[in-house]
Amino acid sequence: VDLLISNFVYEKQGAVKKRVMHYRHCFPTEEVFTWDQVKHMPKGKYLLMHSLIYRTKLLVDCGLELPRHTFYVDNIFVYQPLPHVKSMYYLDVNFYRYFIGRDDQSVNEKVMISRIDQQIYVNKLMIDAYCLPQDVSNKHLARYMLSYLAMICCVTSIMLLISGTPENLEKRRELWQYFKKKYPSMYWRVRLGGRGIVSNPPGKISYGIVVRCYRMAQKIYKFN
Repeated sequence: VDLLISNFVYEKQGAVKKRVMHYRHCFPTEEVFTWDQVKHMPKGKYLLMHSLIYRTKLLVDCGLELPRHTFYVDNIFVYQPLPHVKSMYYLDVNFYRYFIGRDDQSVNEKVMISRIDQQIYVNKLMIDAYCLPQDVSNKHLARYMLSYLAMICCVTSIMLLISGTPENLEKRRELWQYFKKKYPSMYWRVRLGGRGIVSNPPGKISYGIVVRCYRMAQKIYKFN
């Protein structure tokens, strides 16, 4: 198969309850399947690097090249090969345990803000990769990839909002302008969706509301 999918566990430092990211309501189990057999994937249920094993030849054939000396490229690793995947297999097994909560971790909020230029760079590479849904023939996959891209744009925007510096607020504005100029139709699909609206609150008073909502999601989903 082109892609093997399994569960992973968020092992957050200090947390008693561990959160398992499974896909048993999204994919058939113990059989080879295609994108047409994938059920609706709800918000917050994404395929991350911790749940994927690609066939090596597929990665070579699709020309995947990750930027060197750059953090957050796992998002490119997950996103870019997806249209080349034809067959998949899901193992409902907690294979990978993702240890989070360390202060020095790359996805730690403070560390991420200090490296925000690398996050923006990765975000732009993902915008450049495909014009959705035009470049992806399977409508189920195109819809999922658009949702994934919207999530990444939302994360980048919220990190810039949390920082709150005039420089980073300008970078946030520039990112969305870059998206709009590159692929206007895809931009509006993302911009008018839930994450796009949250990522672009009207006025500084709304910034605080967005950050508080992010804090609530942080507690629910146990991410850094």
